[in-house]
Amino acid sequence: MKLNKKTMRRIEAQAAHYKSMYETPCPEVDKIIAELKKDAQDMPKNMTKDEEIAYILKKSNGEDDFEKLTQKLEIEIHESE
Repeated sequence: MKLNKKTMRRIEAQAAHYKSMYETPCPEVDKIIAELKKDAQDMPKNMTKDEEIAYILKKSNGEDDFEKLTQKLEIEIHESE
């Protein structure tokens, strides 16, 4: 199907508009992505599931005692049952 020149120009203009709209950087999203990348790089590798949970709890509670965090987790699990 062959389109006339007017239609082709309109399609090209719309394509350029949509391309610029989707490629425009969003500072809020970029900030969140940068923060997530930094957190992922700082996180130790090769952790067990329990160690990973303790690491996440440590970030939220500020405590780094693995056993204490494990006990808290077990208490919370038993209370929810």
